[in-house]
Amino acid sequence: MTVEDCRVELDEDKVEVLNRYRAAVESALAKANLLNLLEITVLQALIIYIACSRNYNKGPYISKFLGNAIGIALKIGLHRDASTSQPPPFQVEMRRRLWWQIYILDINIAEDCSTTPRILESWFDTRLPLNVSDASLDPDMKDPPQNSSGKTEMVLSLTRSEISNFARRTIFEQFCEENCYPVLSASQKCTTIDLFKEKVEQQYLSHLDQSIALDYFTTVSSNLILAKLKLAVIKPRARQDQSMLTHVNFRKVCIEILQDTSALKRHGKVSQWLWTFPNHIEWDALTCLLINLSLAPKGEALDSAWQAVNETYEYLKVDGDAQRDCRWENIEELRTKALFSRDMIQINPSQWGASPDDDSGFEGSNTVNTESPQQLGLGTLKRHREDDISSSRCSPGELESIAPNCRSQVPTIQSETQEQLPRMWALANAAAVAPTAIDSSSHLEPATEPTDIPSSGTGCQWSATLFERYFQVLGSEQTSPL
Repeated sequence: MTVEDCRVELDEDKVEVLNRYRAAVESALAKANLLNLLEITVLQALIIYIACSRNYNKGPYISKFLGNAIGIALKIGLHRDASTSQPPPFQVEMRRRLWWQIYILDINIAEDCSTTPRILESWFDTRLPLNVSDASLDPDMKDPPQNSSGKTEMVLSLTRSEISNFARRTIFEQFCEENCYPVLSASQKCTTIDLFKEKVEQQYLSHLDQSIALDYFTTVSSNLILAKLKLAVIKPRARQDQSMLTHVNFRKVCIEILQDTSALKRHGKVSQWLWTFPNHIEWDALTCLLINLSLAPKGEALDSAWQAVNETYEYLKVDGDAQRDCRWENIEELRTKALFSRDMIQINPSQWGASPDDDSGFEGSNTVNTESPQQLGLGTLKRHREDDISSSRCSPGELESIAPNCRSQVPTIQSETQEQLPRMWALANAAAVAPTAIDSSSHLEPATEPTDIPSSGTGCQWSATLFERYFQVLGSEQTSPL
């Protein structure tokens, strides 16, 4: 439910309803003696609660709850495939389904919290659930159902399981090193993601009917998750590779994510499944694309990029949840910078370098020179924005009114925009990262660690805590390198 839906349907504030729901569920779990009873039904309730709470940034400490869930699952023996002990076939399937839902949550929460997955492959031998519909399962059945190679109700769950298993071997570099998985380069990871996407399409998605809501959601959401994996792979995590920000393939991946997200939200019949995604799954791609458009306001797919930005921005602007999000101000500032660059290139296109149209790969692009940390700081772009285009949302038709004040500044605009990279990148990552769900009684301690961008670890290593440190440094030392 959106903030508006909650007000209309329940005549209450969404935050108040969620807080009451949280208290009631946690009280019920405690009364059920969750940690000692070791009942599968109670564990199923806990997993549903964790999955729902993942989308609520003022909810419970889901990382701790997941740890409890994994511990209970191990005690129950869900990590061992039940077929070897010959229980009823129905129980075998229910145990498999529950274990793999815990497995998926382990990957999702590791991304959300910028940690590594907890479940090691050596821990378990539980097979994937069978590709069968619920109608083929019955508590009294004597023989296991026949596994299907076509379309069933389990396709959505199976694609999520397969993608989660693939993701932890691809984007969690530290996890791969610790578990002897091969650590690939960004280019190799992108190739691997494309090959895996073909496999998923052939094995699962090719059997679906896109005119059916659930089938459509399964297809688009699977493609969206894989696109987000690619963005996590190619997103720069050190000064030396920030030239990727202007690469045309970087832009295309961001556009794909925004387009898929918009497609899901426009399709009214799939709204009942959108809760399975974190709120505002487009934030990361939107912020990255705004940086790309700020640094490279020319080039391929420019119209598609701005169309995706505008459609996403207009949707978020009227979304009550988005307006309450602390990241919204960062989105606004990044959009202002992108609009400024767009306006400047319309005034004098010759002052900008060659457009980033090299489509040969993700590595080796050197469009932006960011190798001098001493030059990284806040330039004069903010002053230009405030003095010359105080109305940051001007359209191309409104450009004429600001042109006289800006022409004398055009020769330095591109270099100054590039000097803005540290501030923009810090804003982007602070805006893009999902706020970690923490208990309302906890608080963040002041950070004392170095403020350099991480160059290793997970592909989604952009924690809110880390970039809060960047904001503190940028607030006191404007020329401090990012």
